[in-house]
Amino acid sequence: MVSAQIAGTLRFYRVTPTNSAVFLFGNTTSSLAPSGSSEGVVASTPEKWTFIPIQTAPNKVLRVNDKLRVTFEATTGATTDASDSEWIIPITLQDGSTTILNSPDNSVDWDAKVLGDIAFVAGVEMTATEKTIRQPFALGSNVAKAFASIENNA
Repeated sequence: MVSAQIAGTLRFYRVTPTNSAVFLFGNTTSSLAPSGSSEGVVASTPEKWTFIPIQTAPNKVLRVNDKLRVTFEATTGATTDASDSEWIIPITLQDGSTTILNSPDNSVDWDAKVLGDIAFVAGVEMTATEKTIRQPFALGSNVAKAFASIENNA
């Protein structure tokens, strides 16, 4: 079944082992994924994607045993189709190289919490997915663009 992107805002946080949350970056799904990803296929090319500015402030660099938490606040209530939601989230490692965190239902990249087919309530910020940090990195990249779509279960 063809899905459509859920309008809303994705936010990224560094969560320390003491459960302190530091806001890293946020943007709307329409900006992060201008085409959506119906049927799990990204429908636009990287030229239309956006950069997540590299978050190198000392309090924003993710360290071992931190968590990268991604939340979603939907504009209207909707249920997700996690397998259609596609992400290409660049991160910058300590050596300056860039790697990618993939789809929110990928349990290799997102090990602490993985996005499933769940309901999002309008106007309520809910955790979508989390990653336990095993190697320090900074969210974002100066060379690789990001794409992040949350798709509905239409």
